[in-house]
Amino acid sequence: MLLGTVGNQHVGCGMFGRIEGATLTELQRCCEAHLPTYNGTKMPLSTASQTRYKIKYHWRWRDSGASCHARETGEFRGNEPVYRLAEETTAHFTSKRERLLLREHSAAIRASQATSQPRFPVQPTDTVREPMNSHKIQSVALNNLEREHMITPSKLRIAAAQVRQGGLILYATSIKVRDLVMPGFYNVETLDPDDTNDKGYQRLLNKARAKKLADYIVKGQDRQDAFLPTSVFLATHKNIPFEASTNTIEISVAEVGPFGVVDGQHRLEGLKMAAEKDHRVLDFEVPVNIAINLPKIVQMCHFLIVNTTQKSVDKSVEQRIIARLSDALDVEDDLPSLPKWIFNTVEKGEVDRALKYVDYLNETDGSPWFGKIKMANSASDETSVNQRSFVKAIVKYVLTANNPIATIIKDLDKERKIFLNYWKAIASILDDGNAAVLYKYNGVELFCKFSIPFFIKLQDRGSFTVSTMESLLRSCFENVEGDYAGVGHPEWWAKGGKSSFLNAGAINVVSQEMAKALHKSAQGNGSIEI
Repeated sequence: MLLGTVGNQHVGCGMFGRIEGATLTELQRCCEAHLPTYNGTKMPLSTASQTRYKIKYHWRWRDSGASCHARETGEFRGNEPVYRLAEETTAHFTSKRERLLLREHSAAIRASQATSQPRFPVQPTDTVREPMNSHKIQSVALNNLEREHMITPSKLRIAAAQVRQGGLILYATSIKVRDLVMPGFYNVETLDPDDTNDKGYQRLLNKARAKKLADYIVKGQDRQDAFLPTSVFLATHKNIPFEASTNTIEISVAEVGPFGVVDGQHRLEGLKMAAEKDHRVLDFEVPVNIAINLPKIVQMCHFLIVNTTQKSVDKSVEQRIIARLSDALDVEDDLPSLPKWIFNTVEKGEVDRALKYVDYLNETDGSPWFGKIKMANSASDETSVNQRSFVKAIVKYVLTANNPIATIIKDLDKERKIFLNYWKAIASILDDGNAAVLYKYNGVELFCKFSIPFFIKLQDRGSFTVSTMESLLRSCFENVEGDYAGVGHPEWWAKGGKSSFLNAGAINVVSQEMAKALHKSAQGNGSIEI
């Protein structure tokens, strides 16, 4: 059904009069699609420019005397500014719309409605709008126009299948890109590498990966062969009622949005990029699974499950999530069932404790590790070792049954302070400003491994101060013999020095030689003053 006597400026007022306004390209596309003037042809650039000019500055709504000023909102869609009619102007001419709408429902229009095929066939996905106060337009013609072009609906009614998996309720459905990318529809809670108390859990967006998908989707528009079968997993902690008689759900974005993206952030970003390049992508349907009544911490659990049982996720991000679950284990009632290996790791709490060690080293003023550890999702190039490796080494060597720091102290604050003292003592002997390898994997692995016999000796002396540790370390280094006698000298740890070429086997041998030397130094210094 065409819009009869409605002209470019009428369409413009309808588009710019919406709550979310419209871009100039959206106005042009709308006119081309629905006005008989163009009959499927392109709107000439000169006409489009004139229409935009009139609506933007001085066009008047019929004989109402009200100017329809479409002003920039400061928002952007598809890299274009969004325009919206001034609120006071819209309210002023609302009463005149009724007269206009009566004119548009002429006999000719009613006749065309009776004889013409609808331009908007019923689709599996049907967008429904709530009343828009003074912006509401009652005519069937303009409602149909809105139905196709509105970018940010207040409500979305879509066909869905309800899936029950134990106590979890999912809705399997499909949603058009135009609805997925509307403001406030979804939110990606990315883990902030600079905030150890951050509650986000998603990995950083890989823009190259998203762009690759976008290019594929755009390329497939001409031949209509773009294929994206994998569903996006969204979740909300609120309820969305299911209408069993029609197999539909109705989503009120204002009430339940934004959805959390449990899985599929790169697909969503890629689709958004594609839609900015080619507006045809806005009508591309995406399979979506929506979980309801799912608290934030449960969403995080499902992210961990999906990304560790099905595909890889950065270990540093995984460690952060496991640590958070360890903290929540005794205080949260609604944690879901976790795979056994994940639950065992969470229950032990070792990753949580190790992370607290690493955070302390990386954030404490005066720490030799201050700012040197690359945290989860961090893009910094100024770090020397990643969180993943350090946490793994601490769990493996420091938080073990034969290491006194984990079994005897049993006070997290004291444990972290002792571990920091250990590295201060090491740095005071070996860091001359050029000992780069000391702060890389080889240094972390060796000295975490060596901490077992070293802390046992310190326990015997009852002192864990920096000065005590430094004295014992110097004595130990002096007694190391053989190929690795240089381990106690700064040049050994310089970039390109012998420490750079240690493999796992060599690190194990060096640790054994240091343990022997430690035993000799302890025997020869039985009267050390603490």
